[in-house]
Amino acid sequence: MAGVLTFPLQAAVLSAQDGVSILYINGQKAEERIGDNQVEEGFVQAIVRFDDKLGSRVYTSKPYLLNFDAQGQNFKIVPPKVNSEMDAENEFSKVSPSWQVLVDGQEIEFEQSVLQGKGGFMPYAGMDNLVAEHNKQNGIYFKNGQLIDKPVAVEVAAATTVATVGTSEKVAPVTTQATKNVEQLKAWYLQASKQERKEFRRWMIDQE
Repeated sequence: MAGVLTFPLQAAVLSAQDGVSILYINGQKAEERIGDNQVEEGFVQAIVRFDDKLGSRVYTSKPYLLNFDAQGQNFKIVPPKVNSEMDAENEFSKVSPSWQVLVDGQEIEFEQSVLQGKGGFMPYAGMDNLVAEHNKQNGIYFKNGQLIDKPVAVEVAAATTVATVGTSEKVAPVTTQATKNVEQLKAWYLQASKQERKEFRRWMIDQE
């Protein structure tokens, strides 16, 4: 009797148009900032930055996190179209600059946010920690570039916090548990396909 065949996730190539530096992919430093990076289909988090010469100077934006879920072979990040430093200043002062994510040439939906830096002269020094902290606050966890559920160590730490606070204040454990549940829902939502997300949102509306 033939054995059951298992199929691994398909590999895809993530690249960016000229003027974009790819800094991190799924919590890890990108192998190629301006070249091709191999990723797996599914959830991808790319941290990118606009780096291009506008006039006589190079304009560099803050780092942006672009989260998307896609199936395909070629993922490409396209920067906002700007022709001058003033254009760039205006564009990147917006809440959502006009980045684009293309999968096999077709534009797809994605989520974007600015990676918050530290104060001071070098706000993005130690970016590894900034990325990890951002993802932790948003319930996103990676291991070796793969999206995972909340690590056991984090679960234990949360449980310990609940037990400690619970001895002096009974309301705090409920708040911590609620936060934990929200983070888990976020993680599941990010792993879901576009169709599954639509069905989930429809279900949420029905519950209200």
